[in-house]
Amino acid sequence: MIKHIVAFRFKPDVPEERQSRIIADLSKLPGQYPAMRNWTCGRNISRRDTRYSHAFVVEFDTERELVDYLDSHDHEQYVANEFRPYIQERMIVTYEV
Repeated sequence: MIKHIVAFRFKPDVPEERQSRIIADLSKLPGQYPAMRNWTCGRNISRRDTRYSHAFVVEFDTERELVDYLDSHDHEQYVANEFRPYIQERMIVTYEV
Protein backbone atom coordinates (compact mmCIF):
# COMPACT_ATOMS: atom_id res chain seq x y z
CA MET A 1 0.00 0.00 0.00
CA ILE A 2 1.14 3.54 -0.79
CA LYS A 3 0.38 6.53 1.46
CA HIS A 4 0.41 9.94 -0.20
CA ILE A 5 0.43 12.96 2.11
CA VAL A 6 0.16 16.59 1.08
CA ALA A 7 0.42 19.44 3.60
CA PHE A 8 -0.08 23.01 2.44
CA ARG A 9 -0.88 26.56 3.38
CA PHE A 10 -2.81 29.12 1.44
CA LYS A 11 -1.41 32.45 0.31
CA PRO A 12 -2.30 35.15 2.85
CA ASP A 13 -4.66 36.96 0.47
CA VAL A 14 -6.80 33.93 -0.40
CA PRO A 15 -10.32 34.55 0.97
CA GLU A 16 -11.96 31.98 3.27
CA GLU A 17 -14.61 31.28 0.63
CA ARG A 18 -11.96 30.27 -1.91
CA GLN A 19 -10.16 28.17 0.69
CA SER A 20 -13.39 26.36 1.54
CA ARG A 21 -14.11 25.72 -2.13
CA ILE A 22 -10.63 24.28 -2.69
CA ILE A 23 -11.01 21.96 0.30
CA ALA A 24 -14.46 20.89 -0.98
CA ASP A 25 -13.03 20.26 -4.46
CA LEU A 26 -10.15 18.23 -3.05
CA SER A 27 -12.62 16.12 -1.09
CA LYS A 28 -14.35 15.16 -4.36
CA LEU A 29 -11.19 13.58 -5.79
CA PRO A 30 -11.83 10.05 -4.46
CA GLY A 31 -15.13 10.02 -6.33
CA GLN A 32 -13.29 10.82 -9.55
CA TYR A 33 -10.37 8.43 -8.98
CA PRO A 34 -11.64 5.07 -7.68
CA ALA A 35 -8.10 3.89 -6.87
CA MET A 36 -7.98 6.39 -3.98
CA ARG A 37 -8.63 4.79 -0.59
CA ASN A 38 -9.13 6.13 2.93
CA TRP A 39 -9.10 9.81 1.95
CA THR A 40 -8.93 12.27 4.83
CA CYS A 41 -8.45 16.02 4.73
CA GLY A 42 -8.44 18.65 7.44
CA ARG A 43 -7.14 21.79 9.05
CA ASN A 44 -3.91 21.52 11.00
CA ILE A 45 -4.68 21.68 14.73
CA SER A 46 -1.12 21.14 15.94
CA ARG A 47 0.11 23.45 18.67
CA ARG A 48 3.72 22.61 17.85
CA ASP A 49 4.08 23.11 14.12
CA THR A 50 1.77 25.47 12.27
CA ARG A 51 3.80 25.90 9.10
CA TYR A 52 1.04 24.23 7.07
CA SER A 53 -2.62 25.06 7.59
CA HIS A 54 -4.14 21.94 5.98
CA ALA A 55 -3.25 18.41 4.93
CA PHE A 56 -4.72 15.43 3.18
CA VAL A 57 -3.79 11.77 3.24
CA VAL A 58 -4.83 9.17 0.70
CA GLU A 59 -3.88 5.56 0.10
CA PHE A 60 -3.39 3.62 -3.11
CA ASP A 61 -3.00 -0.13 -3.39
CA THR A 62 -0.02 0.24 -5.73
CA GLU A 63 2.50 2.83 -6.77
CA ARG A 64 1.25 2.45 -10.35
CA GLU A 65 -2.20 3.65 -9.25
CA LEU A 66 -0.65 6.70 -7.62
CA VAL A 67 1.42 7.48 -10.71
CA ASP A 68 -1.63 7.07 -12.96
CA TYR A 69 -3.51 9.57 -10.78
CA LEU A 70 -0.62 12.06 -10.60
CA ASP A 71 0.03 11.88 -14.34
CA SER A 72 -3.60 12.15 -15.38
CA HIS A 73 -4.59 15.15 -17.46
CA ASP A 74 -7.41 16.08 -15.06
CA HIS A 75 -5.08 16.06 -12.05
CA GLU A 76 -2.45 18.13 -13.84
CA GLN A 77 -5.05 20.68 -14.96
CA TYR A 78 -6.64 20.92 -11.51
CA VAL A 79 -3.31 21.44 -9.76
CA ALA A 80 -2.11 24.01 -12.30
CA ASN A 81 -5.32 26.03 -12.48
CA GLU A 82 -7.26 25.54 -9.24
CA PHE A 83 -4.75 24.60 -6.53
CA ARG A 84 -1.23 25.90 -7.08
CA PRO A 85 -2.23 29.55 -7.80
CA TYR A 86 -3.66 29.81 -4.26
CA ILE A 87 -1.01 27.88 -2.35
CA GLN A 88 1.96 29.58 -0.72
CA GLU A 89 3.77 26.42 0.21
CA ARG A 90 3.23 22.68 0.11
CA MET A 91 5.00 19.53 1.20
CA ILE A 92 4.46 16.08 -0.27
CA VAL A 93 5.48 12.78 1.28
CA THR A 94 4.76 9.42 -0.31
CA TYR A 95 5.83 6.13 1.20
CA GLU A 96 5.13 2.42 0.98
CA VAL A 97 3.49 0.69 3.94
